[in-house]
Amino acid sequence: MRKRTLPILPVLLAAVLTGVVLAARPARAQSTPADPRDQEIQLLKTEINQLEHRVDTLEGLDQKVKVIDRKLEVQQETVQDEQQKALSMPVVQVGENGFSLSSPNHDYNLNLSGIIQGDGRFFTSGDDKNVGSTFYLNRVRPILTGSLGTYYNFNITPDFGQGRVTLQDAYINMTYWDYASLRTGKFKAPLDLERLQSDRDLEFSERSEIQNLVPNRDTGADLHGRLFDGRLYYDAALMNGVADNTAADTTDLDNNDGKDFVGRIFANPFILSENEYLKGLGVGFAGSYGDERGTTISTYRTYGMSTWFTYNSGVTASGLRARLEPQAYYYWRGLGLMAEYAQDQHSLNLFTKKGSSPTPRLIDRTDTFTDTGYMAQASYILTGEDASYGWVKPRHPFDPRNGFFGAWELAARISNVAADTRQFQLGFAAPNVAAKTATEFAAGINWYLTPNIKWQFDYANTYFDGGAGVKGAPKDRPNESVFESQLQISFGS
Repeated sequence: MRKRTLPILPVLLAAVLTGVVLAARPARAQSTPADPRDQEIQLLKTEINQLEHRVDTLEGLDQKVKVIDRKLEVQQETVQDEQQKALSMPVVQVGENGFSLSSPNHDYNLNLSGIIQGDGRFFTSGDDKNVGSTFYLNRVRPILTGSLGTYYNFNITPDFGQGRVTLQDAYINMTYWDYASLRTGKFKAPLDLERLQSDRDLEFSERSEIQNLVPNRDTGADLHGRLFDGRLYYDAALMNGVADNTAADTTDLDNNDGKDFVGRIFANPFILSENEYLKGLGVGFAGSYGDERGTTISTYRTYGMSTWFTYNSGVTASGLRARLEPQAYYYWRGLGLMAEYAQDQHSLNLFTKKGSSPTPRLIDRTDTFTDTGYMAQASYILTGEDASYGWVKPRHPFDPRNGFFGAWELAARISNVAADTRQFQLGFAAPNVAAKTATEFAAGINWYLTPNIKWQFDYANTYFDGGAGVKGAPKDRPNESVFESQLQISFGS
């Protein structure tokens, strides 16, 4: 039995192995199980590719950012250069206040302003032979002002009006402190309220009779300032001394060793108040004291510039000259009021001959006289603008196409000057040549067409006591009536 079974086992084993092999081959041919590591490798490769792409993108963006940064740097450098250039360039301004040129920090300034007044004056009564109806240029003044550094200002104002050339103002002002500034040169004597008002801002084309008792411009030094937040203003000036109503036109020199002291205090006590009824009130007092010698004597004139008082030949200034002047104004809405009183005390010398040869009598007499005067003025703006001591700016400039007619103002004034009667009694003045008093009544209409143009229409009638007739029988000089129209162009202050 053994011998039959042994050959069968190898055959069976071979058959089994063959079946297993044959059965396994189709399964391997159909699929191979995935290796997880291959998948991880593939994912890592993908991420690496993505990172490489991002790095390439970031490198490109970095280059773009660098280019943009450089452009910004160039632009910033350009802007800085332009800013530096702008900071070094002067500042130019042109407007209703004139023309100005200043350094970038405004420490150095040059301003050009001016005023031109074209007048027509027509007399309807009067007998003065030295004046007549005429058209003329009253004031033609280019005004050059500026500053040299922060604290030094200057003003140069020539005048080409009335057929002559005059230096009206030329001064330097040192302004380190508001409460104490020093002005030196030629300027308005700080005395009369109406005189200190700018020429462009006057209610009438000519100032009142009271100007015959006060100086115009003089040469000297003035310490001035504002105190108590602008509520109080003061002047203390030492000046050469000039005759009343003159501006030292012929010379700025003074041959007299004596000088005039001029002082003024003016208060606006309620200027910072909210009370509109008190805010526009201003009151002050001014005076001068000095020693005058020689020909610094006064000549009094009317609104129409005719002479109504003059001294006899041989009369000269001879010592004391003292002036006193209380003054005030009040402004509320469209209403404006101004009033002053003036007193001029002066010493005169009369040196003349009386009688004829062979026994003429010499007269050498010195005496002191006092002339007085006053003015009161009222104005009202009809179109709603606020009245002030300064310029009136119309709300709506003249434009008839759109129904605007500028600003309109009415004004009235009375003024008087009385000469000391002792001057006539003692022979210093002749009653048939010089009037004893002059009283002026004036009325006017002011039309502010634009912030720079004003047209004035005035009528003044002046009455006199004495000043005509013959030496033994003086009589009143005929009253003088004059109509004056003035067209004014102004820019700046």
